[in-house]
Amino acid sequence: MKNKFYLVSIIFLSYFMSNAQESNFKTNALTAAIISSYSEKSLHFYKDILGLQDAGVIEIDSNFSKKLGLSDNIPFHVDVLKFSDSPDSPNLKIVSFKTENKREPVNTFIEKQLGLQYLTLNVYSLNSIMEAVKKEGIKTEGETPIKLAEDRYLLLVKDPDGVFIELIGDYDE
Repeated sequence: MKNKFYLVSIIFLSYFMSNAQESNFKTNALTAAIISSYSEKSLHFYKDILGLQDAGVIEIDSNFSKKLGLSDNIPFHVDVLKFSDSPDSPNLKIVSFKTENKREPVNTFIEKQLGLQYLTLNVYSLNSIMEAVKKEGIKTEGETPIKLAEDRYLLLVKDPDGVFIELIGDYDE
């Protein structure tokens, strides 16, 4: 009797698991875009310091930008970066406008401004990033890197436009 109960339970669970609704999101569904005041500085930060790779360029003309509803008839340039060589790698877009618009600076702390304030990037190792941060003279935020677990650390830095970048990974102090 006990074996019948286990068999029925397994069949019952298998049926419901196979008929469960799957997520509508694709693998690596999220791509974030950062509006940059000076794309060369941002590209240097994300590529040379953090290690992202080129994945393409998109030019948006003024007419299409208006149709998209992303800008007020102003053309812009998008550098697409990827995190790895994998075709499933998530992307990060660095957006720069071809006009001088007054831009609001990112505040000192995340509670001072609404919207996307920081990105969290999980890496295997913080060692090369910390080396590049020190070499470039980039200030780490707070008392980071901070130990989270036995070999896991959190490093917080800001990109050239003040976006907080939280990096979590192994680190050899």
